[in-house]
This record gives sequence, C-alpha cells and structure tokens, in this order.
Amino acid sequence: MAPKKNKTTKKSKGDINDIMVENSPINKINGLNTLIEGGNGFSCISTEVTDSVYAPNLLEGLSNMRQESFLCDLTVTTKSTTFDVHKVVMASCSEYIRKILKKDPSLLKIDLNDLSPVGLATAITYAYSGKLTLSLYSIGSTIAAARLLQISTLVKMCSDFLMQELSVENCMYVANIADAYDLKETKEAAQKFMRENFIEFSEMEQFLKLTYEQISEFLSDDSLQLPSEITAFQIAMKWLDFDEKRLKYAADLLTLIRFGTISAQDLVNHVQSVPRMMQDPECHRLLVDAMNYHLLPYQQNILQSRRTKVRGGLKVILTVGGRPALTEKSLSKDVLYRDEDKVWNKLTEMPAKSFNQCVAVLDGFLYVAGGEDQNDARNQAKHAVSNFCRYQPIMKILTSHVFLFYVCF
Repeated sequence: MAPKKNKTTKKSKGDINDIMVENSPINKINGLNTLIEGGNGFSCISTEVTDSVYAPNLLEGLSNMRQESFLCDLTVTTKSTTFDVHKVVMASCSEYIRKILKKDPSLLKIDLNDLSPVGLATAITYAYSGKLTLSLYSIGSTIAAARLLQISTLVKMCSDFLMQELSVENCMYVANIADAYDLKETKEAAQKFMRENFIEFSEMEQFLKLTYEQISEFLSDDSLQLPSEITAFQIAMKWLDFDEKRLKYAADLLTLIRFGTISAQDLVNHVQSVPRMMQDPECHRLLVDAMNYHLLPYQQNILQSRRTKVRGGLKVILTVGGRPALTEKSLSKDVLYRDEDKVWNKLTEMPAKSFNQCVAVLDGFLYVAGGEDQNDARNQAKHAVSNFCRYQPIMKILTSHVFLFYVCF
C-alpha cells in the first residue's frame, strides 16, 4: 500500500510572517532614501536653523521663575535687602559669583554688603533679561555692582550710556563718575568734550567747583579750544576770584597762560588792567616777560618757552611762493596751507614774489631765505633775492631782514 502524501498546509492570512504593511512610515522613509541615493538631481545638505524667540522666551521664563521664587537655590544679600536667584543664571553672568560657587557649589547664601540694594537689583535684572533702565541719578550704584560682580558687559553698557548722555551741564559729573570707577574710555571722552566746549563749560556752575588740579590740567592742555589766549586768562581769573582761598594759587595757575601769544596791545588793555597782575610780584613778572618778548622781536627765537607756544595748533603742509602754474614768469608771493579738507588757503604773503628759496621751520618759526624773483628761458638764476623772512604764527606776520651776503652756486 503506497504511503499517503502529506497535504501542504495553507498558511492563514493572519500569519505574522506574511503581513505586508505597505503604507507604514518606515517604508515611506526608505523610499525617500532610495530617491536621494538614486541620484535624482539634488543633494542632501544639512542646514542649521535658529528660533529667534527661543532665547528671549527662555530669559523671560527664568525671570518669571525668579519672581515666583521657583527653583531658586541661592540668596544674595545687601545690608538691608535679600534676593532669591538661580545659581546657574548668576554664575553664567557674574565671574565673581562663578568663582565663589566653583569653590563651594553647595553654598546657599552670598553676602554683598558693599553694594546698594538698587545697584544689586539692577545687576540681577540685567542677568535675567539683558535689559535695564539707566539714569544719571543711579548710574554710580549700578557701576559699583557691575564691577564687584565682574559683569564686564554691564560695565560697558554703563560706560556707553555715560558717553551718550554727555552735555555741558553734566560733563563734569560724568568725568567724576568715570574717575571714581576707573572708566578710562569714559573719562577721556568727558575730558575731550570739555576741552572742545570749554567756553560753554566755563559758564556753568560746575566749572567754579573745579579743584586746582582739575583746572590746571585744562589750562596745561595744548589742544584746548579757545578763540584767543585772552579768553584763557579771563577764565582763570574767574575761577580765582570765586573764592578768596584760591588766591594762593594765582601765580602758579597763571603760569599756564600763554602770555607770549597775546599781542602787546591786548596785554595792556586786558591783562595789565587787572589789579592782581600789578600787585602780585610773581604775576607782574609774567606780564613783564610777555612785554619783553614783544619788545625784542629779533631775540624771540631764544626767548621761546611754553608761554610762547600757540595753543591748539595743527600740523599742516605749506607752500611758499613759487610758480602756481607752469608758465615760466608767473610767480607768487603767497604762503598757503592745506586744511583738513585738503583745500589750500592763504596764510600770509612775502614782501615780494620769488621761487627757489630755502625754507625751514625752527623753534616754531618759518624761515624763508633767498631765492629768485624771475628766471630766463634757460632757467638760470639771473636775479637773486637777498631777503630773509621769518613768519610768526603768534602774530601771523612776516618779519623781513636783509641778507648781509648771498652765496650762489
């Protein structure tokens, strides 16, 4: 009897091994990968994208948590006020707190008794928001907190704020704040502002409160912007006359005035008429020295001193005489200078037209020696000039001398 053949068992439709999930997400992804790998005309490049509101929202959330004292793990205190904060926020902003917590991460309280409540509150607000409201009234306490907590960005914000707020009314206050907290950039900006607006500043009440050292620093400055040295003298006398106790500084302060740059006529009309200049021996000597300087013009080169130096002078390029055009006989006697806008302006003029002269600057004077007053077609020196001129920047005039000899090579 032949053996019976086993019937093939049909698998049921519910068999797990035969389930086909045609629309599953995995199949869709595999299908996309096949498109990319198959070279369908585009490449897959990753790009970083940023949520522009994430950081502000995060800071706002942390700030709300602090206001609710939620998850706060550190207390910072002044003598009269305490603030609950998050260690991670304050340590990320303040180098000072970061160093303390590095030594003892379990610390729960930090005393900051040298800070005012307003200053500390402002620094905490900045740490949680990056924003703050500044005013000249409270700026000192904010800077003190920023410097102690070593928040350099907050110090920079305060420094920039002070420079933006500079005015004739508050420039001295800003300079004092900057000096007190060692804000060098701000102090330099305030001093520059006062130098450039010195006349307006001298009319303010703050000016009269300057110390002797402060006003001396201004009057010693070569770049001080003034219409004339008479103005500097009048401003110095105004400061001296404000308080009788200042009269002991009179001689020392007035040595800073450039009396030698004041004309003889103005010395008589505006300086000699001041009683102190005649009554005080040391002040009177300053006046006599200035008058002698003008009475001896040919000795001025050996009488040069700080009191004969022009204040606020600029370095410029000069042209002396010469041929302004290519025409052979078109000579000039003008002395020109080029200003900051590269425009040529007339400074003064020589007694006569000339070119090929020798020019030198010595001891603050411009010397012009010799030259020719015309030339022939062969460009040979036929008419030598035997003049010698010295330009005085103080009086803006040329003094002429006659050469005793002239050597031509």
